[in-house]
Amino acid sequence: MDEQRAIELCVKHRDPVGFEFLVQKYRREAYRHAFALLGNAEDALDACQDAFAKAFAAIPRLSDLPQFYPWFYCILRNRCFNLIARRQTSDRYRAMEQQNPARSTDTATPAQLMEQSEDRQRVWDAMASLTPEHREILAMKYVCGHSYDEIARTLRISRGTVMSRLYHARMAFREAFLKLDEAPNAKPEEKSL
Repeated sequence: MDEQRAIELCVKHRDPVGFEFLVQKYRREAYRHAFALLGNAEDALDACQDAFAKAFAAIPRLSDLPQFYPWFYCILRNRCFNLIARRQTSDRYRAMEQQNPARSTDTATPAQLMEQSEDRQRVWDAMASLTPEHREILAMKYVCGHSYDEIARTLRISRGTVMSRLYHARMAFREAFLKLDEAPNAKPEEKSL
């Protein structure tokens, strides 16, 4: 079976076999994108599962679908951005809680902190401080290894726009990474260890 046949089975017949083929073909790429945007394996798996479920429900309503992944990526991206927005709301709440030391809790366990190297953690910290759009374009290029043309097709933007967004995202990342050097112990959970 090829992708076009699988899409045809899904669109015209709502055949789960065709959709299973598409899931198997794109699950790793979807996970890499979700993980790069979210920075958390469990959240990335949840986002992928939700996005594939939404795609399965929506695909029979389409009259034509030339390529699966660019269409699916829009669903996955929206799911990731929604999770990021919820996380930011939660982070603001935690920050307010930390202002009252009697009620604050440390969310990072020692085991979690030991799992990652210091440099890798700094990269993810810098990525986490970026806007979702900057994080997305950097992840597509440097985590997933997509070419400018692949990114342009997936995001449905021009190659020049990809290059421009990457430039601005790299500058934002550089600034965020350098700020981590200026304040190496600024994170509350690191101070408590």
